[in-house]
Amino acid sequence: MPRRRGRFRGVAIGLALAAGVALGAAAWSYLHRSPRSMPPPPGDPDLRIEVLNGCGIAGVGDQAASLLRRGGYRVEQIGNADHFHYHEDIVIARTVSWEKALAVGRWLPGAMIVEQRAPGYPYDVTVIVGQPHSLVPAR
Repeated sequence: MPRRRGRFRGVAIGLALAAGVALGAAAWSYLHRSPRSMPPPPGDPDLRIEVLNGCGIAGVGDQAASLLRRGGYRVEQIGNADHFHYHEDIVIARTVSWEKALAVGRWLPGAMIVEQRAPGYPYDVTVIVGQPHSLVPAR
């Protein structure tokens, strides 16, 4: 009889440990979830943004502009960058703080954020869409 109780106790302890591990794993994954899975904050409609195609694939600038507009930003200009060899998205703070450019960049996960002051520049932020990008099909 004592052996039977010992087996039951062992099974109960094993199940309790398994449940504890599962609960711990669930808590860890919740606390360490990717920031990309969370929606970016709403955009600042007062920022003047230009979006430039830096990869040469037709329509990618329009797609990025649509994404930013859905986020609440005001995109005033869409065009081509100085070349089509950009290998990543770049968000450039022209007349605003780096933090405001960072907020724009949250809508383009993985974008590089830089501050390149240009007093008198007609746009507050420049977005250059490079490749690879989720808006651009892989080659």
